[in-house]
Amino acid sequence: MKLFLLLLLLPIHGFSQDITGVWVGTLQTGDTRVPYELVISGKKNSLKGYSLLVFTFKGVENVGIKTMDIDMKRASIAIEDGDLIYDNYTTPSRRVKLYGSLVWVGRDSNMTLNGTFSTRSMDMRAPNENAFKGTIFLQRKNNRSQTRLVSKLTEMNLAGTLSFGTPSSKEISTSKNKENITQVKEIKTPPKPEPVARKTEIIRAVSFHSDSLVLSLYDNGEIDGDTVSIILNGKVLISKQGLTAKAITKTVYASDLNDSSVLVMYAENLGRIPPNTGLLVLQDGNERYQIRFSGDLQNNSAIILRRKR
Repeated sequence: MKLFLLLLLLPIHGFSQDITGVWVGTLQTGDTRVPYELVISGKKNSLKGYSLLVFTFKGVENVGIKTMDIDMKRASIAIEDGDLIYDNYTTPSRRVKLYGSLVWVGRDSNMTLNGTFSTRSMDMRAPNENAFKGTIFLQRKNNRSQTRLVSKLTEMNLAGTLSFGTPSSKEISTSKNKENITQVKEIKTPPKPEPVARKTEIIRAVSFHSDSLVLSLYDNGEIDGDTVSIILNGKVLISKQGLTAKAITKTVYASDLNDSSVLVMYAENLGRIPPNTGLLVLQDGNERYQIRFSGDLQNNSAIILRRKR
């Protein structure tokens, strides 16, 4: 009833609100409340995002990050779990999907997202296990806030995929103040150049079943001095290797992989013939996948590795 009344009382101009940005708050079911973060990126008709959920198991903090499907409706947004792309779980992860319906209240940096959620087990053998209902409360943060989720996405080279709408007047004012302070500091100490944030494109999803995967890297075409690094779930797997017709091989074991892992091909240079291109051969037992990738100093290619059940 409260949610229905809230929808009735929302001002008409609220329907055009920009909800992209960084959101921090909690999920609550019964007496249990856990930290929850959400990043919403893109444009009104094409939104996407990531979520971070923290829970404690036997005194140990467990963190999981998922992609999110986001659908903006007339006066609310629907959120739905996607792939699990990072976790440090100390207990085996369960295939559970969260669905939520949220409404926004306020404007700019004072805006909040409030609503309800439910979870559903993806295990058809036990559809009622891990089924919970509860409420969500999120507070909007500055789009540039270094929350736990944003920091982890930066480590995983995924922060470059984020795009937010026009910042609020308060954010612009704060940004200008910071620029003025920076200009004063620059008189004393020249600033160091910062690396350009890269965009990461998911080019393929591969489901694997073996206890280990063998990765083989080759130059894709003429040998022109392409050099790449391979990053798995934010950790460097292969560092600054030049690609040739001879394979660079690396074995990855299942214990190093999550149920859904992100493998990023990071171009260290452009070679003589841009862009940086390569061939990744993935051996999963008797199954073999050939994946051609390309990248430059602004863009990465990535694949999702999903564990078969």
